Amino acid sequence: MIAGRGWLLMVALATASGAAHAQDVPSAEAQARILDLLQQQSLYRDRVDWSKARAELAAARDPVQTRRLLDDVIQRSSGGHGRWISANQQRTQSQRAQATQTAMGAATPQTDDARSGPTARLGWIKVGAYMDDRTQSQDMQKQARKQAAIALQVRIQEQDDGNRCGWVVDLRGNSGGNMWPMLLGMGPLLGDAKGADPVGMFLLADKRQPWAYREGAVWLDGKAVVGSRNTQYTLRHPGAPVAVLFGPRTASSGEASVLAFRGRAASRSFGQPSAGYSTANTPQRLPDGSLLLLTGSVIADRNGVGDGNRLQPDVIVAEGQDATTAAQAWLLAQPACKLP
Repeated sequence: MIAGRGWLLMVALATASGAAHAQDVPSAEAQARILDLLQQQSLYRDRVDWSKARAELAAARDPVQTRRLLDDVIQRSSGGHGRWISANQQRTQSQRAQATQTAMGAATPQTDDARSGPTARLGWIKVGAYMDDRTQSQDMQKQARKQAAIALQVRIQEQDDGNRCGWVVDLRGNSGGNMWPMLLGMGPLLGDAKGADPVGMFLLADKRQPWAYREGAVWLDGKAVVGSRNTQYTLRHPGAPVAVLFGPRTASSGEASVLAFRGRAASRSFGQPSAGYSTANTPQRLPDGSLLLLTGSVIADRNGVGDGNRLQPDVIVAEGQDATTAAQAWLLAQPACKLP
């Protein structure tokens, strides 16, 4: 979806990395469109000498040089977050997309001690990456997003037996993708029974676009993006404390998910700094069927705080150590978990 239609789509950092061949290049028409879009809309467009970039591309001797020059312009104007994805790459990514959809709300194994000790009173939700399968129709993609969010809320509901005094949200492996099913799935944990409005926002050059969770849907700028009558679950103890885990593999939409908890009452984060791609990409379809992930805005928390860089946890855990112990200790020390 494009920004002009009213909402943005987060796309994973790793979506197009590694698999591209240097000789796989956009058509001449697509190249011209890429440069126009980047020069007009990219977040860091002032980092590129556009006259020089166009001249160098026009003088490129072969596909390898063309691809290198294009990638450099995209990287500089997007802060390293944007990508060009060929039509062939889009087809080969469908299997990976299906895998991330299945794993987004995967259960986290619990030890016997965790099930029987004090931490048995804590809920645990692992929120992984979510990729759209672009080989599917738009309607099928929308349904897949709803189903992934429903599955995540079911995981919450299954654990919410009345004895949960706090929750752990594990985003350490969330490299990004489409942010909307993530937010919809985590919705019951984002605020109190009435919902928080907003829970985050996009910062553009001339405006803010807030996003919220309420009435079983995620909203952007007052318009519902994704929702279902099956995603309206309310916690038995609304507003229970939440510990958020994240680290260097948390990127893009994963970072947006972290920011959705920033500023929430009774919420604290644990881990290591994130990947540093807390910016928003808009997929732009090109004339040759390829795709440009255009980085056009910064992601901010519900208070409008965000700079597009790495997120710092409230509690930094040393490299090689698990943040889980610190998160659980904090939760169990909260008033909600000290009650009989």
